[in-house]
Amino acid sequence: MLSMTVLAVTTDEALDYTGAAGIEVVLHQNDLMRGQRYIATRFNARWREAFDDDSVPDAVKWSIIEAAIVENRKPGSLSAISTPSTDKVLVAAGKLQWERVKGAGGADAYVPRIAAVEGLLGPLTRSGNSGFLLRA
Repeated sequence: MLSMTVLAVTTDEALDYTGAAGIEVVLHQNDLMRGQRYIATRFNARWREAFDDDSVPDAVKWSIIEAAIVENRKPGSLSAISTPSTDKVLVAAGKLQWERVKGAGGADAYVPRIAAVEGLLGPLTRSGNSGFLLRA
């Protein structure tokens, strides 16, 4: 599992990753920690195989960096952006009419998704709803 307090990736590793990708951004330890906490919060309960702080898979490190890039460019963007009680959609424009959005569920239903992170971590994680088995 990823730690919430000990970084799994260094600023030098982040610089190597972003440089190889041609991304011009300077990530600091606080950016990386916010990215790591995002990854830990979303995925720690879903890893297919356990790992220690000294054996974090490269894909997890890259995901931390990708999340840190998002957070660096728009601080606060990794925080939940809506709640079930306030999320709504415009259904009519003449006389403005709003309707509450339904269907999101689970602990991280309203946490933003990052396509690069989802792609990198897909093979390393179980789906969000596979915490138990059902028999037919």
